[in-house]
Order: sequence, then structure tokens, then C-alpha cells
Amino acid sequence: MSLQSIAAIPGNQEPQLVASIEPAPPKAGEVICETVYLGVCGTDREILHAATPHVPSGHDQLILGHECLARVLEVGEGVESVSAGDLVVPAVRRPTTGSTTDGIEAFKLKRRPDMMPWGAYVERGIVWEHGFSLPQWIDRPEFLYSVPDGIENIAILSEPISVSEKAVREAEQAQVARLGSNEWVDNPPRVLITGMGPIAFAAIICCRARGWDVTVFGRDSEDTFRANLVRQFDARYANADTLDFQTGNVEQDGFELILECTGNDRVMMQSAQLLAGCGIMVWLGASRLPQVREFDVNQIMRNAILGNHLYLGTVNNAPQDMQSAIDHLYQLKSQYGEAIASMITNKVAPADSLWHYTNREPQGVKTVVCYDR
Repeated sequence: MSLQSIAAIPGNQEPQLVASIEPAPPKAGEVICETVYLGVCGTDREILHAATPHVPSGHDQLILGHECLARVLEVGEGVESVSAGDLVVPAVRRPTTGSTTDGIEAFKLKRRPDMMPWGAYVERGIVWEHGFSLPQWIDRPEFLYSVPDGIENIAILSEPISVSEKAVREAEQAQVARLGSNEWVDNPPRVLITGMGPIAFAAIICCRARGWDVTVFGRDSEDTFRANLVRQFDARYANADTLDFQTGNVEQDGFELILECTGNDRVMMQSAQLLAGCGIMVWLGASRLPQVREFDVNQIMRNAILGNHLYLGTVNNAPQDMQSAIDHLYQLKSQYGEAIASMITNKVAPADSLWHYTNREPQGVKTVVCYDR
């Protein structure tokens, strides 16, 4: 039986196995790829939970899948940057044209895709374009990143790592603008990462690639698989029993960079108290469901003003972030290759994958769907 695709259908919170869409022969400048590995992501679960997927025009479903390792099958006329047989990682977000861009100023349409406003882009498997659970699909070479030999088994992690790469890079650039280019070179930041999901572990990789000191906050007890995985990256693990959010000397015991990966507003409020002077907090996650919360933010506002704190929100990635993710996987494979591979906590066939789109394993990090040929 031919492989099927995994779809989100409007009005339905359950993923569906559906017949795949066969790609047409590639036109000039196009490439046909086949999916090798597909990552299951929290974004997939949120799309399904909302039951309102952004389906492509003229279709009644959205084919999911935006974390992908693929193999090039065939290239169209004029394609020189990739060849049949190459392993690649595809970009998720791409600029679009047409009716969805009505009312968007022309200058905004010239930004790089991750900085474009809603309506000026599509995202494979997320917004208005089918994703990579298609066994085969058409793409263009400018959206494909080559995978070097030696990281084939972990390259599927490139996309989530690239999201954290953007967060770290933007914090670096902001600090250079404020304090000079050598501040975090001469004085590497102490980093706090909140959370123990894929983006949090991706953030660990980004920071360890830079040689930075890392502490990870989670709710696991000290002896769990994920807590031990944190330590395999030479990072410290601290849970609610060991991390004091009320430190008396934040300059001595606090952090210059906090990467908030839980999307939990209470955790964000608590960890913000640990920002040292001129510290930066980057938000990498948030609930997609609008819910009213009541917190006293006065102390955070006061600390931010007196301490020159900076808060950043970030989403998706720039092309340089995807390349950095691949480069850092290659860079760290000798030192942390086993730990990185351990982030893939489950491998399943497409037919056995549906449970993972609506459930999380208690100690799971990343589930990968394998398209065996």
C-alpha cells in the first residue's frame, strides 16, 4: 500500500490519514523531493486542537508536517544547487503573492520571510500550503538546505534548532548594539532556559555551540530521562525545588540571557525576576488560545526600567538561522552526538503516528515519523 499523508480537517481535532497528492513533473527551477523523516511538533498539535487549520485555497484539508529531512528525487531545468540523491532540509515559511497580500504595504513584502506580516507568507504544513507528510512534493532549490555527511540521523532536528538559533542570534545582535561587539565574547552570558520540550533542548544546543554556561529549569524530578539528558550537554538542571526565583543578589546569581520556552506566563513572570542588569529575555512560545490572566507586573516593569532589561518575541527563522542549525549539528556531533540523537525519543511509521499528534509522552522530546522506502 502506498504511503499516506497526515491531514488536519476543519472542524475535526483528530488527525487523519488521507490519500497522498502525487506531484507533477518538475518545471524549470523546481525540484521533486521525497520525505525521509518527519518531526511531530507542538504546532501540529495546536493546529489540530484549534480545529481551524489554514487550508490551501481550493482544498478542504491541510496536509501537516513542517520539520523534515528529505531526499532530492528529480530536478527541473536550470537547477544547479542540488542534485538527485542529495539530502536536504526544507524551509517552512516562504513569501507569497496574490489576494492575501491586499492592504499590506509594499515595503513589508520586501522583508525576509520571518519578519513579514500575516498574509504575506505561507508556511508548509501550517499556513495555506501543504506540508511534508506528503511522501513526495514539489519545491524550489532556494528553500532547500543541504545536509552534510555525518549528521543524517539528527538533521531532522535542524528546523526546531533554527527557531532557537534565531532567538539567540537576535539577543546577541541586540546586546552588540547596546554594549558593544565584545560584551558576550569577553563576558559570556549565563543562560537560563525554561522548559524541557524540543525548543528548549534546541536552545541548549545553540548555547553550548557558543560555549555558554547553561541552566535548564523544568518540572521533572532530578532522576528522570530528560533531566539526565540536560546534563549530557554539560548543562545544569534545576527544578522547582532547587531554583530560587527570589535570589537576593541577582547580579551575582542571576542570568544575562533567559530563553523562555514553556509558553507559560507564570513561569515567565517567575524567571523574569532572575534577569541581571542589561539582561535579555526571549519568548519562544505562548498559548495560542486567548485567555485572560491577572498578574502583578509592576515589579517586572520596575526591574526592567532600573536594570535596562530587554524582552523579545521571536518566531520562525531567517535563512542564516537554518544554516547555523545545520552547521552547529555538524560542529557538535563529536562532542554531543549521542545526546543530540537521544532527543529523538520515538520513531514510528506514518500509519502508527496519529496518536503522537494529539498526545505527548511523559518523558518524550521529539517523535519522528519514518518514511521507509
